[in-house]
Amino acid sequence: MTFTRTLPLVLAVALAACRHEAPPPAASARPVHVAAVRQGPAEAPIVASGVLATRDEAQLAFKTGGIVRSIAVRPGDRVDAGQVLAEIDTTEVDAAVTQAQASHDKAARDLTRGRTLFADDVITREQLDDLGTAEAVARAQLDAARFNQAHAQIVAPGPGTVLQRLVEPRTTVAAGQPILVLSQSHSGHVLKLGLADRDVVRVQEGDTARIRFDAYPQRSFAAHVQQIGHGADPRNGTFAVELALDGADGLDNPPSGLVGTATIAVRGDGNTRSYVPLGALVEGDQHAMMLFTTDGRTAQEHSVGVAFVSGDDAALIDALPDGTRVVTDGAAYLDDGDAVRLVP
Repeated sequence: MTFTRTLPLVLAVALAACRHEAPPPAASARPVHVAAVRQGPAEAPIVASGVLATRDEAQLAFKTGGIVRSIAVRPGDRVDAGQVLAEIDTTEVDAAVTQAQASHDKAARDLTRGRTLFADDVITREQLDDLGTAEAVARAQLDAARFNQAHAQIVAPGPGTVLQRLVEPRTTVAAGQPILVLSQSHSGHVLKLGLADRDVVRVQEGDTARIRFDAYPQRSFAAHVQQIGHGADPRNGTFAVELALDGADGLDNPPSGLVGTATIAVRGDGNTRSYVPLGALVEGDQHAMMLFTTDGRTAQEHSVGVAFVSGDDAALIDALPDGTRVVTDGAAYLDDGDAVRLVP
C-alpha cells in the first residue's frame, strides 16, 4: 500500500530532473599553428649537383717542352702579378738562341757584302734580293728563339691563388702541357653544373637559385644562372650551366672543388601556383591530399592536388587565394568544422 502511493512521487521527481538536466559542455577550441598561402613559379624547380670553381681559372704551361727545373709554389699559395712560379731547364732553349743568333749574324754579313757587290755590278738584283730574304728569315728565327727563351718561365698573369700543381720538378713535359692551375683573385665563384636536355631548355640566364654545399649543410647561398652552354658534352650528353654566387653570403674565399646542390627557380611562362608548407598536408596520396584552412575560428577541410614539391613547400594544382591561412601544426587532429584557436 505504501509502495503504491510512493511510486507516482518518484516518477514526478525523475521527470523534473530530466527537464532540468545541464546541457553537454561545448567542445573546446583546438590550438593550431597557421601559415599563409603564397604564390610561386608554376613550373617545378630544377635540382642539380655541381662543383664550385672560381670564375676565372687559368691553366699555366711552358711555351716549349723540356725538363722542369723548379716550381716555386704549392696549392693554396697566394701569388702576385709577375711573380715567377716555375722554370724549365733552358739549356736547349739557350742553344737554339745561340744558333739563331749566329745564323742571323752570317745572313746580315752576307747582305752587307752583297750590297757592295751589287753596287760594283758583280751580282744581280735577284741575287741581292735573295740575300735580303735570307737575312729576314734568319732575323725571324732569332726572334722566335728569343721568344721561347723568354717563356721558359711561368709568370703569374695577375694576383690569385694556386689551385693545383700538376707536375713536379725534373719532370719532362711537352709544350703547352698544364703545369699549374691558378684562380684569379676577386673574380667571384661559380657552380658548374651539367644539365640534361629536358632541363636546359627550361632555364634562362638570370634565373635565381639557392645552393647548399656538403661542407656547409646548415646554410644556403643565393645565386643566379650566369651562362648556359649551347652544345652537349660528347662524353655524357649534358649541357654546361654556370651559376654565379651573389656575393657568397659571407662565404669567405671557399676552396674550389666543393660539391654543391643547386635548386633553380624556373620562370617559365610567368604563371604562378599556390604554395603551402608540407606540414599542412595531412593525408592522401601523390594525386590528392587533404588540408585545412581557417578563418581564425573554425577549420574548413579541402581536398587539393599536389603538382610538385619544392623544398619544404608543396605546389598545388588547385589555386587558393593568396594569403589564405592553412593549418600546419595540429592539422592531423582536426575534422571539418572544428573550432580552432590560433597559437602564435
